[in-house]
Amino acid sequence: MTAFADFIDLQTAVVEHVRNPSIADVFPRLVKLAEVGFNRRLRCREQISTATVTISGGAGILPADMAEIIGVYDAAGVEYIAQPLQAVKVSQGRGYYAISGGNIVTRNDEDLTVEYYANVPTITDSLTDSNWLLQKHPGLYLYGVGVEAAKYLRDVETAQATSALLDMEYTAAAAQDEQGRYSRARVRIAGVTP
Repeated sequence: MTAFADFIDLQTAVVEHVRNPSIADVFPRLVKLAEVGFNRRLRCREQISTATVTISGGAGILPADMAEIIGVYDAAGVEYIAQPLQAVKVSQGRGYYAISGGNIVTRNDEDLTVEYYANVPTITDSLTDSNWLLQKHPGLYLYGVGVEAAKYLRDVETAQATSALLDMEYTAAAAQDEQGRYSRARVRIAGVTP
């Protein structure tokens, strides 16, 4: 069982944390502000996603939920290298890309595979919404929304105390993600070893 089943559970917990029920009217906005912070700071394995982007006329539309690119690959699996936009425009070779707004720009028209970190799905669409982050790291939501609520209420003391708790939750989430990704990883030394 998780700490918070959904949006309503989280709202109750945040109201208790900041000791002020008046935030209920603006709670969806506070959650969205916290989610903006999550999308800036979090890079967890649950966010990794893949999309095929069709390049036509030298540009293709990136996924709408993209927070950060991990890699761009052609059909043969060869990785493209990121370059400034002007360098890609004057380049005669293939294998390079640039980002321009919500588009990926290359010199060749083809399908590319984009591996990226997706934004955290919002839980504000319905009162019973939940997502992987609320289930796996409920403290991030509690303290993330708690900080936004304290700022909204202009309660500096609660905002500062909750910010410290939020930073600890970010550290714990990063450590858990690293452990999950690399706990069975091995290092292999190239060449002759004694």
